Amino acid sequence: MKKNYTVIFLLLFIVAISSGMALKNYLDYSMIIGVGLATVSLLAAGFSLGKSNKENNSHC
Repeated sequence: MKKNYTVIFLLLFIVAISSGMALKNYLDYSMIIGVGLATVSLLAAGFSLGKSNKENNSHC
């Protein structure tokens, strides 16, 4: 069974942005941390998508 982690990384992107906005009254740098984690998860989603497409196109 092939696993595609792109959707999981995109959901982590949304969670990171949302948690940064939710915690901005409690932590001073929560939005910066949230955007940083969101950027990392978005890059991971792109890498995962590219790897998945490369594996799917190699069978042709």
